[in-house]
Amino acid sequence: MDLDRIKCLIDAMAASDLNEMEFSEDGWSLRLVRREQPNDMVRAPINKAPSAHATQRPTRAEPDATSKSEANVAAPLFGIVHLQPAPDAPVFVSVGQAVTAGTPLCVIEAMKMFHEVRAEQDGTVSAILVASGQEVEAGQELIRFA
Repeated sequence: MDLDRIKCLIDAMAASDLNEMEFSEDGWSLRLVRREQPNDMVRAPINKAPSAHATQRPTRAEPDATSKSEANVAAPLFGIVHLQPAPDAPVFVSVGQAVTAGTPLCVIEAMKMFHEVRAEQDGTVSAILVASGQEVEAGQELIRFA
């Protein structure tokens, strides 16, 4: 199943009122499930990882929101989070570390593909809210910045 076909199926589901859709082709199976978003969530683009597709993540809408709240990083997709590039390698970032825009923060493994999550802007890591190997949902907050 190619990326264009997957995008087409996602667009078809987005344009419909379906809550769930499953599609199989050439030994591949794709299941899409629509989750309800809380009323205080809005969609905002995230920094594109070196993958071939654009994703979006929910961010909290706040009155007079500052750039600090926008700097918090949420998972762009469902998968397994890895805080280090290899089991014996050091972590990408740690609490208290200053990072610049584009710094790799973690990797999310989904369907045997690895999606690098990068900092969208400069900041200092104030909290890492997940553990390496943990399953995360799309939109789940991963890292907070001070």
